[in-house]
Amino acid sequence: MAKKYLIYLIIAIGMILFSSPAYAEEISGSFRDAGIAEKWTLMVYGCDTKVISETDFKNLKAEHPAYYTDSAGDVYSGIPLTYIAGLADDADPETFNNTLAEDGYTFVFRATDWHDRQLSSSGVTDEGYIIADMVNGEQLPAQYGDIKIAPLMLTGSDVTDDMVIGNIMDITLDGSVISGGALDDKIPVTVIKYGTDGRTVVNETTTDCMWLKDNFAVYGDEKTHYKFQGPTFDTGDLWNPGEDKNLEKVDEVVMGTAISDICSLVGGMSPGDELRLTADDGYVVNLMYENIYEPKPRQGTAILAWWSEKQGFAPEFRGAPALFFLADDTVFGNVDMQECMKRSYWRFYSCSGTEYPSAAGMAVRNVNKAEIYPATEKDWTFDLDGFFDVEITRPGFEMGISCGERAKNHKMSYTDDEGHEWTGMPLYLFAGYVDDACSHDENKVDNKAYNLTLAESDAYTVVVEGITGDKAEFSSSEIMWDTGYIIANEVDGHKFDESGDFWPVTLIGEKVGDEREVFGITGISLKYKDKSATGDDSGKKSSSAKESFIPEIAVIAGILGSFLIVKRRRG
Repeated sequence: MAKKYLIYLIIAIGMILFSSPAYAEEISGSFRDAGIAEKWTLMVYGCDTKVISETDFKNLKAEHPAYYTDSAGDVYSGIPLTYIAGLADDADPETFNNTLAEDGYTFVFRATDWHDRQLSSSGVTDEGYIIADMVNGEQLPAQYGDIKIAPLMLTGSDVTDDMVIGNIMDITLDGSVISGGALDDKIPVTVIKYGTDGRTVVNETTTDCMWLKDNFAVYGDEKTHYKFQGPTFDTGDLWNPGEDKNLEKVDEVVMGTAISDICSLVGGMSPGDELRLTADDGYVVNLMYENIYEPKPRQGTAILAWWSEKQGFAPEFRGAPALFFLADDTVFGNVDMQECMKRSYWRFYSCSGTEYPSAAGMAVRNVNKAEIYPATEKDWTFDLDGFFDVEITRPGFEMGISCGERAKNHKMSYTDDEGHEWTGMPLYLFAGYVDDACSHDENKVDNKAYNLTLAESDAYTVVVEGITGDKAEFSSSEIMWDTGYIIANEVDGHKFDESGDFWPVTLIGEKVGDEREVFGITGISLKYKDKSATGDDSGKKSSSAKESFIPEIAVIAGILGSFLIVKRRRG
């Protein structure tokens, strides 16, 4: 095909969730026909929300078809973007509102990994932009090489190479002409500094982009493009020191405020401190003291950008405030990440069994909180054994929880009878990671990571063991897709104290019951009735050479030093 389709998955195990029957039921809506099993659903957000199932899309396409032939002769078919926009741009779902489009709003096309493309509504035509589901008379392939395409992609005669996006899960019409109200000129950022215990607030303030612009030095010259490098998709050149592969993911002319200035509002950072940047969707990026106050030239000054050449000042700049590094060569590449960040901060994109370094995973946008933590938390591990064996690490566990809205069911909470709120990840996620040879599958269209056949047939028993010898067993069907069984790492908003009974993680939840709670977990294992049911046993790895559980894929929480001692409940 003539065009490259670059879709980057944020969290590997998160894709387990998208094939959940519960999730499918939740997203069903007015367009879906009852009783039809759908592989995918397109959400359209505007003045109203529309839910378009796979069947709905085909029916709409039969009435409103659109075609595009690219330079290689490949013929794409789908629905005009204008028709899909017309479903949600105003109260009339039958027509595309040209007046609103010319007044101006932004299309945001988002893939299953939350990677997105943005397009101005002005000048959009029926022929120039289509949402395609087929090419050359066949369904779009699930992937082209390592790049995800299906189920839907944006293409057309007016779509430039850098605007193409596949694996689309939702389209948002964003702007005051759609919402009916003025945009908030003040985009707030809360800055917090914690004491040595990691939870006592020493100082806190809330500022906004306009105030930062008016009161601190401005970084950026209105002409230099700054970039984050994405995965190379070249197994022979994972790190790409030449920085000449996949520089399109994040490429902006920006201006903003140095993060060191922002930290000064609460007293600044000290050597050894870590900064946690959290986006409004829960995405987290952590930076060291050195990244903020003593950056290497290859990284450059770390800023929160509030202006971009493409969209202007926040709030028109939809990603603001956004993290950028003003690198001396204008590119923050994968090797720069390797040289400037702690290993636990590196970001990776997992695809087809390869962990591709991706500095672009650090490009957090819409930052609404900056928190300064002392670096005092102790690392920990526990074993996860099944078809193959892995070692759960603290960063690996926390990266799963820190996905926010990007991975449904990853962060779950349970409130016990005494009013304590326990937070962690469901037990079934861990079973799904090691239940067979497929630890994850980035392709939402046909996700195989959680082996539903094995779970439904009680092919294995999940055994959870604790440091004091506590043990609990669960059938695979009992915990299947169930969030009532939680592996928790914090209570009442604070991490477990390492001197307490619960550290590092504890099994608890609405469905667990007091008699099966396990404190201080040392291991989780899957005991199979018939190991051959999982497939080729040659893939089994020796427990003496355990892998790390998704230790550096995409999101690392890095929530440091938040401890609370809660007395262990006695039966």
